[in-house]
Amino acid sequence: EIYSIKPNFFNTITMKILSLVFCFSAVSAFGFMPNVNTNVNKAALGVGRFGGNKGPMVQHLKVGEPSSVTSLSAEASGEAALSVKGGGPLSGIDIPLLLYFVFWYVGNYYYNVTNKLALKAAGGSAGFPMVISSLQLGVGSLYALFLWLAPDARSKPSITMDDVVKMLPVAFCAMGAHSASVFALSSGSVSFGQIVKAAEPAFAAVLSQFVYGKKVSKAKWSCLPIIIGGVILASVKELDFAWSALISACIANLFAAFKGNENKKLMETPGLKDRLGSVGNQFAIVSILAFLMSLPLVLVKGESFGAFFELYKTNPTISFNLLASGLWFYGYNELATMTLKKTGAVTQSVANTAKRVIVIVGVAIVLGESLDPMKLLGCAIGIGGVFLYSIIDQLVGSK
Repeated sequence: EIYSIKPNFFNTITMKILSLVFCFSAVSAFGFMPNVNTNVNKAALGVGRFGGNKGPMVQHLKVGEPSSVTSLSAEASGEAALSVKGGGPLSGIDIPLLLYFVFWYVGNYYYNVTNKLALKAAGGSAGFPMVISSLQLGVGSLYALFLWLAPDARSKPSITMDDVVKMLPVAFCAMGAHSASVFALSSGSVSFGQIVKAAEPAFAAVLSQFVYGKKVSKAKWSCLPIIIGGVILASVKELDFAWSALISACIANLFAAFKGNENKKLMETPGLKDRLGSVGNQFAIVSILAFLMSLPLVLVKGESFGAFFELYKTNPTISFNLLASGLWFYGYNELATMTLKKTGAVTQSVANTAKRVIVIVGVAIVLGESLDPMKLLGCAIGIGGVFLYSIIDQLVGSK
């Protein structure tokens, strides 16, 4: 049984995932920022571009002549900071961006695994899905506060109360999307939930056209039947099919579509970007607000924090996977935002499509979920339709 984890195996997995979490945290908070010029730093240490020694660590400086560090700094400032320069196989590769993609995919994969393990151990949809979704947001909020308090980790935003009020719709939609998604994954398989969530463009198109008054091209509309048809085909042979999973995943898509449109409106606020200071700060504030909004939802659902914590204290599978899934969720979402802001539209489409495939297939194999040929065909059609939806305007022109 995949959910019956032996202590030794569990400890091994714990150490591996925690090491990845620490690496993940370091990437998000301190490292691999695209404007960091590694050539200058290495020059200051007397180290070559690929680790080779360029001379003694301490060199004599002649009066009246510029130092090698100053010269290299001036030279390096004119280079593209994101690219690894020089010959060899790494020439022209954007290492920081590549690491962003790696940690984004790893984080998304491990979030889905740890989230499902926590939900299963806590009783599935009949257990504490809303408590778990709320506490996952809480774990991310604590991590965000830590980054603001830790020395040299992340500068605090200088937003006003009016800015916070304007961020409430985005936070509410983020909370709704996350809570509905967790409930969907508690009711059915991860792979099925991800396939339904891949249909988000259909919800986004309807909202953009009829609620926000933003025209959607005919070419995009023509892709929607492909996406919906793929989801229907995947549902036919779904062994863990449940209407609650399908409806919850659709609600998550609706909230996610609203969030995207509300976020665009929010970022049009004059001076808000400067007051936030960074993408990380924006995501942190939204996460904290979403966590606070999720607390009443737990009571509405009729779940008890007290009963959950009694289970939490006696079940290591729940305690570990709850904390791990909260960190993975916060980390991969922040990195996804940072990654997509540094890529073009086509790259974003390919990245999102690849992520869906990796998560659906990878998690299904690890958790022992069904991979019926009809389900895989529907998955391929649906995700292919999403990819086509994302790039079709570039292919045929917006009409």
